[in-house]
Amino acid sequence: MSNYYKQPVTIFGIVIPCLFMVLLAVIALYMSSSTSAEYRKKKKGYDKAQLAIKQTMGLQEQVQKTKAYTKEWDYLLNTETRGTFLQHWQAAEEKFSGKELTKTSHNWINYSDGIGKGIDQPASQVNMSFSATYRAMQLALLEMETKLPNMQLDSLTITPDTNSDSINFETTFTVWTGN
Repeated sequence: MSNYYKQPVTIFGIVIPCLFMVLLAVIALYMSSSTSAEYRKKKKGYDKAQLAIKQTMGLQEQVQKTKAYTKEWDYLLNTETRGTFLQHWQAAEEKFSGKELTKTSHNWINYSDGIGKGIDQPASQVNMSFSATYRAMQLALLEMETKLPNMQLDSLTITPDTNSDSINFETTFTVWTGN
């Protein structure tokens, strides 16, 4: 056999097929690694979605447990008005003598400067002044916050009354209302 035929047979029979096989191996390795990376990425997203579903189910379970309270809250938001708010205060005042608790003034504001300003839920504010003993005011605030969970005390300023044993209270409440 002559050298003339050995060189083309070596190139076309061994070298080119080997290069082709190496090229196929590199392409297969690249595709395998990119597929593995894509799988890991999608698996991570799937795991996050499954965790979110579990957390959502837990929250829905908690909502179902507190459904009675939410109904009561919705009822309060839809039925409480400025008049009923003042009726609740009058009922609280009636439990104390005039020396213990006396409302001196109230002023309604149709918007909220407190936390209600940053929230879409409709709210209004009321500034109220009282002359009361410390204990009477604590009990009245406790009763009001129990009856009206849609009411929030934004500020409370306490000053001594120089003419009597009472204390002057200046309060600002945000009252949340229905949509």
